[in-house]
Amino acid sequence: MFSRRLTFAILFGIVGVLAACAPAATPQMVVQTQVVSAPATSAPAATSAPAGVGQPSQPGSLPPAGQMIIKNADIELLVSDSQQALAQVTRLAADDGGYMLSSQTEFVGQQLHATGQMAVPSAQFEIALNQLRGLGVKVLKESTSGQDVTADYTDLRARLGNLEATAARVRTFLDASKTVSDSLAVNAQLSDLEGQIEQIKGQMKYYEGRAAFSTISLTLTPVLPVEQPEPELGWNPLRTFNRAAAALGQIARTSTDIMIWLVVITSPLTGLLVAFVLARRVYGRRVTRHS
Repeated sequence: MFSRRLTFAILFGIVGVLAACAPAATPQMVVQTQVVSAPATSAPAATSAPAGVGQPSQPGSLPPAGQMIIKNADIELLVSDSQQALAQVTRLAADDGGYMLSSQTEFVGQQLHATGQMAVPSAQFEIALNQLRGLGVKVLKESTSGQDVTADYTDLRARLGNLEATAARVRTFLDASKTVSDSLAVNAQLSDLEGQIEQIKGQMKYYEGRAAFSTISLTLTPVLPVEQPEPELGWNPLRTFNRAAAALGQIARTSTDIMIWLVVITSPLTGLLVAFVLARRVYGRRVTRHS
């Protein structure tokens, strides 16, 4: 009994060393989106996306290019009709093999403003941006960014292989267990390894999906309407009187402003002049008395 427990202790020590030698996992990135619409015809079955962004490939295999880039863009467009432009954006996303992640409309005064976020295959990223630029009257703002996660994905794949090999060895220990306590100890170790494996697979699926589909955030700002002057239809005495009264009021306000400016500016000079006159009179009286 003592020798068997000693043997299991040595085996667990080897498993612990193998698990400790695995590369550290990359901190998991979290993206929160509110899905508003994803048309059923927006993407073929081969590229239909699950919860998240994009269709993940089989974990443990890099894309053919060997490089994984997560692309994002923000673009603000000046449009003549926000509602119509948002509908065009939705059709554009579907035509490019993507879909709308979220959309929102809001009235600011009398003008309808719209925002949204779309996902398109990474191969269509630049094409979709060019198409969006053509939908607006003017591009008010645009920014693009990319994140290379190839190294992170490679580290995760190496860690996954290491953990799967360790889990396979632990399963052999489970088959060789003779007592209930030994089986429980081995099973606890195996459960911990399987949990790490699933976590790494989930992170790899996230990277694969984000690299397969790029996101574009949109802001649609409507063109402000130009106020049209009222047409003049013939002679209108009341309109003429109103214009004259408005002009008279403007003249009165302007004249009052000018008078205030003159009083404020000339008051120091007026004070000096009055003081000079008074001083001269006093001086003249003194001269007359002495004479």
